[in-house]
Amino acid sequence: MNQQIANQLQQGFQLLQNERLLDAQQVFEDILKVDPLNEHGLNLLGVVFIQLQQADQAILMLEKALTVNNQDTQTYNNLGLAYKELYQFKKAQEAFNSSLTLNPEQAQTLNNLGNVLAAQDQHKLAALSFDEALKLDANYPECLSNFAQSLKELGNLDIALKAIDQANHLVPNNSYFLNVRGEIQLAKVDYENARQTFEKSITIDNYMPACINLSTALKQLGHYVKAKECLQAAIKQEPNNSEAHNHLGVLQEQLGDFDAAATSFRMALKHTPNHASSFYQLAKLKHQMLTLTEVDKIAELLADNATPSIFRASLLFALGVYYDKEKQYTLAIKNYANAQRIKAEKCPYNANLTEQYRVLMETVMPALSGDVCMAQVHPIFIIGMPRSGTSLAEQILASHSQVFGAGELSYINDLLKKAEQITNSPYPHCLTKLSQVQLTELGGQYKRRMLETFGEHAYFTDKNPLNYNFVGFIKAILPDAKFVYCQRDAADNCLSIFKLPFDDSQGYAHDLNALGHYYREHERLMALWTGLYNEDIIILIYEAVVDNQPKETARLLDCLGLDYEQATERFYQTHRIVMTPSAEQVRQPIYKTSINSWQKYGDAVQPLLQALKQYR
Repeated sequence: MNQQIANQLQQGFQLLQNERLLDAQQVFEDILKVDPLNEHGLNLLGVVFIQLQQADQAILMLEKALTVNNQDTQTYNNLGLAYKELYQFKKAQEAFNSSLTLNPEQAQTLNNLGNVLAAQDQHKLAALSFDEALKLDANYPECLSNFAQSLKELGNLDIALKAIDQANHLVPNNSYFLNVRGEIQLAKVDYENARQTFEKSITIDNYMPACINLSTALKQLGHYVKAKECLQAAIKQEPNNSEAHNHLGVLQEQLGDFDAAATSFRMALKHTPNHASSFYQLAKLKHQMLTLTEVDKIAELLADNATPSIFRASLLFALGVYYDKEKQYTLAIKNYANAQRIKAEKCPYNANLTEQYRVLMETVMPALSGDVCMAQVHPIFIIGMPRSGTSLAEQILASHSQVFGAGELSYINDLLKKAEQITNSPYPHCLTKLSQVQLTELGGQYKRRMLETFGEHAYFTDKNPLNYNFVGFIKAILPDAKFVYCQRDAADNCLSIFKLPFDDSQGYAHDLNALGHYYREHERLMALWTGLYNEDIIILIYEAVVDNQPKETARLLDCLGLDYEQATERFYQTHRIVMTPSAEQVRQPIYKTSINSWQKYGDAVQPLLQALKQYR
């Protein structure tokens, strides 16, 4: 290489470092006019194009550089970054792996590989890649933050918190790292500390994701007006922020302002036309229809290979809802099935684990139960399969003057983890090692948290349907607990789940055969609990409520020791936030269109019906 080109390369590199990208581009292009195959010029020009967000041009330069020298680790790394910008994650992964094959000890490339794996929701592999990078450089702040986020997705929240705390220690007062910390605290249901963390992040540089996340923490703490004001302030600052509009729409829907919610979702789509979540949120509003232009846009996004699978699922669910409203049921169920197939690939259902859990419950039961603590506080757990009428049951009870509807809580899961820590034994084996005093203290922690979060109320509802898995534990720590067990026609119940984008981790929800198996296992487990705690479990059948709501409500209230109140017949007029997919339905009078609704979908439902029969 002649000295002039060497000097130009140095000059261009310096310009690049100083972020004078167009000047750097000119220098590298001048070099390539003289020496078209100069690998350093090609590589650095590729980096310039990446930073200019011209990834297609970057790929041309970098692949040309590799024809000159296919042993350069940095060129492969840069090529991976360019493909990542185009959402071509598989090709990005291949490029990073090629770089690591040449030299495995590259912390930066391992971090980049982890990011691409995380973008594909492959968080186990991503975490391994981040871990390898940190073995090479334990004080790599960005990698610690990325590691923390993948650990959060995997549910390893305590380790995730340690990782992000180390990043914050290395780089104090970093708004991005603080926001990640707050998100982990949200996942830990530590809403007050999450609020404080997001507020600290905002004070540094008014970091917009922290502003949006703060609204979530405020909402979970019951400060709905402040949450709304927080989002409106964010939109005032950044009118084109689609995430803020989307979050505001969700909050408006949960508060019952459905027309405003539709406007917010459409504002999100105006500024980000491929905002998949907003398409789905808009589609599922009962009195809204996607326009033909919106449906065409969804089809266009689905036809684009660059659309990530996580977005595809939301878009397919949106089409499913649209065709349901159009009464084109064959197309509706086809789109739901395609959406669920994407989720099932990530989290396939494990029938053996479901059966093993139920058998464990039958064999491992607490020998003791705690004493009744704080007898003036009465917890009511609304349980059953999701979509079995649990939101309706809570809305009816919350319409009673003595009952506070606390929504879906994760307090029982938190206490299970504490029980495991106290005994150093996994659940459910920890139950046999807890003393009566320890059980009473855990029950006290539950009630105190209720009072601290929601204020003084005599009766609270905890509407986390899947708490049906933990009835034995709940009775051990809260002997005075009552349960409302919601039941619904099996086929209707399972199909209603199948039509919703349940969390990826709920593998049973993504396949009709799996749903049939899971439903029957839930019945078997509930048969165990009702046999043990019959007097404290009130069965509420959805179809009976639809047929005669006042009669079933009177029976329910009587079982709970509550007087009948007329307000419970007008449950749909009760003003409270509802943070479930049923937010709109429970604000309407009883309707019967959900009964036998599975019949509309014809042969497509056969795998479910066969599974329900097979596993009965």
